[in-house]
Amino acid sequence: MTDRHARVIIGADGTDGSNEALRWAAHEAARRGAPLHVMTCAQLPVTVEAGMVGAGAFAGSTMDAIVKEQEQVNQAAVDLARSLDLHVAVSGETVLGAPGYALVSASHDDDLVVVGATSHPGRLTDVLGSVATVVTHRAKCPVVVVHGQGIAERPIRRIVVGVDGSPASNDALLWAAEAALRSEAELVLVHGWVYPYLGARTTVSEPRDEMRLDAMRVLEASALKAREVAPAVACHSIITEEGPAKAILDAAADADLVVVGSRGHGGFAALLLGSVSRTVLQHAQCPVAIIRPSR
Repeated sequence: MTDRHARVIIGADGTDGSNEALRWAAHEAARRGAPLHVMTCAQLPVTVEAGMVGAGAFAGSTMDAIVKEQEQVNQAAVDLARSLDLHVAVSGETVLGAPGYALVSASHDDDLVVVGATSHPGRLTDVLGSVATVVTHRAKCPVVVVHGQGIAERPIRRIVVGVDGSPASNDALLWAAEAALRSEAELVLVHGWVYPYLGARTTVSEPRDEMRLDAMRVLEASALKAREVAPAVACHSIITEEGPAKAILDAAADADLVVVGSRGHGGFAALLLGSVSRTVLQHAQCPVAIIRPSR
């Protein structure tokens, strides 16, 4: 047993994108009645690291300056979150290390990690991949990547979730249904299918109409799950004969949040998002939630 509370954790670096993500995270913490934890990371820039071998004293003084700078960034982010007056408990922390990995290490399964779509320029993370990329590939908990500007204060009225009947899709569906219930939002289920469609009841030898019926059964089963979890939520379904990623992105044109599942394969594959999740994450114009499989 533990007395810890599930948190909304936000990675802050002082950029415009980070500040927008911070505002969105603060509003999400208010919707959840959860505390907001602001994390900022201090690390040597790549250009300094490359020439610092054997220069310990200079490296120490440089690192001290970077830590102090990032502590100021963190305090500014904490002050910004508190200034929103959302009645949310806000805490701050500055740690040493790469931002993406620090956020992953700090989070638990029941937390939510929020990051901006872009990372701070000139940091080591831009060589290894953006903070958003690292976190979405490695986090143990759901992750929201915030795209766009001026969206944080906008209420969540339409949530789009991609469904295909898989365990990962079902986890994303349940998460989206609970989010819709909290926000009193409309929930839109999207199932894109491409001929030939190999569902639970069809094979490649069956006619196109039968494959479409099987795809419709998958969508109907997902809608039933959503109604069981959140019967008060207005739920609509979209089925279209096109690739899943395009179907989700088309439906999300006027959405406030998009939710997709991560396959969660083991081994090396665990470091890679599925093609649908990756495409939606790269091209959506609103916040995207990546949901890891339940454990």
